[in-house]
Amino acid sequence: MKLAGACLLLAAILPAQTAEFSTGQPRFRLPDRYQSTPRPNIQPGQLAPRSEAPPPSRASNQAPGVRTALTLEVLLDSVRRNYPPLLAALFDQDVADAELLAALGKFDLRLSANFETDQFGFYNNNIAGAFLEQATPYQGLRYYSGYRLGRGSFPSYEGKLQTRQDGEFETGFKLPLFRDRAIDQRRADLRRAEIGRAIANLGIQQQQLIVNQLATRRYWSWVAAGQRFQVAKSLLDIALARDQILRDSVEAGQLPRVEVIDNNRAILQRRSSLVEAERFLQLTAIDLSLFYRDANGQALLPEANQLPALFPDVADFPEERLKEDITLALRRRPELQRLISQGDQLRVEAQLYRNQRLPAIDVGVGFYNGFGDANRVLRGPQEVRTGLNFDLPLQRREATGRLASAEARLMQLEQRERFLRDQIVAEVQDAMSGVRAAQSRVQLIRQEIDVARQLEELERDRFQLGDSTLFLVNLREQTTADAQNREVSAIADYFLALALYDLAIARPVP
Repeated sequence: MKLAGACLLLAAILPAQTAEFSTGQPRFRLPDRYQSTPRPNIQPGQLAPRSEAPPPSRASNQAPGVRTALTLEVLLDSVRRNYPPLLAALFDQDVADAELLAALGKFDLRLSANFETDQFGFYNNNIAGAFLEQATPYQGLRYYSGYRLGRGSFPSYEGKLQTRQDGEFETGFKLPLFRDRAIDQRRADLRRAEIGRAIANLGIQQQQLIVNQLATRRYWSWVAAGQRFQVAKSLLDIALARDQILRDSVEAGQLPRVEVIDNNRAILQRRSSLVEAERFLQLTAIDLSLFYRDANGQALLPEANQLPALFPDVADFPEERLKEDITLALRRRPELQRLISQGDQLRVEAQLYRNQRLPAIDVGVGFYNGFGDANRVLRGPQEVRTGLNFDLPLQRREATGRLASAEARLMQLEQRERFLRDQIVAEVQDAMSGVRAAQSRVQLIRQEIDVARQLEELERDRFQLGDSTLFLVNLREQTTADAQNREVSAIADYFLALALYDLAIARPVP
């Protein structure tokens, strides 16, 4: 599904870490249980101990060792606190907050001042003034207050510039009646910035979900590698334990020498498999170190003694919860909510341009109070002035074109939202199918392991009675180990599918 593909795409752009592997000392020390163990004390007549390697998921016990087992909860907490790409994503919220602050700045109290002088013409005069203007988000209302002083001689057509001896105080407001009343550029920018802040938060949530899913996948791959290493180690220990017994039997003339040679071949093959399993364990540990970090953000290479001894239990996954989880996914998925919020931004834009097609009819009311001697000023000292301004572009092509663009983009977004809803439903269904399939595989492989162990024991008994060969015993042991490895893979697939299901329904991380 595309959801898994998106996760792999994000994994490709996350910071990469390279590592060189030498043929010398391994990058981390194996725990005691991985070291070579003494051969068990085998009683005479017994070829080798039974293969009693425990199944990989029966409990949640910790592995023996000095350090505490690394749990998924600890890993995800480390990701949340110290994972650099996720911390970088948090700055998207700061960017959105800054954009919101800039939009609020359009409602800042504005101070304006002016000074004009005319000293070399027929009229000599000086004009000075200072005003404060405040725009509000209420119906496009703006109010202002200020002081103005005009002295000297003025032509009759500029008589309003002349004031009394000590100037005049002016206060008033301007109110749009049609255009810019329901919404204007300032309020539209503010509303878009508020929605943009919510979009940034949803983007952070989406990245956190994807990163957590990637970390979870790395974690279970690491745990599975540790379980495969145990299977390979157990298989090698069986061959090592019976090697001396076979040599003694050959010297006593009870067995042909070919049996010792065949067992030596099995030892070499199993050592090779153990080296391969150790290499893969190191590889998965290095991959996991990208997500496992200390308080300073430095990558930590998890040691093998931090491996949990066993997988958690594979829990039942009832299909009845599918309908409820689909509803939860449609409500939680951040990318869907982001698309809805982007549609809200476009609706604000369409509302603005729809309003811009209306005529601009603004009413203004001002109160004036003059101070000092009248001189030649014939008005005042107090008066109230009202005015009405009208403006309308006859063709209105700019607003019409921008409105059509916003509506087209909105319809485009609605179609994308519709498809995304269908895609989310399909992803949840596919994720549940994957979980249930992995659960069924685990149950079937466990039955296969029981049968393989029975055959292995019977083949060993036949060998001790002289009715079989060591080749067939090795074959039965290898078959049991292969089944155990498949069980490890099936359980790992179960938890990987469960992680993908949690991503599909956007399950929040505790």
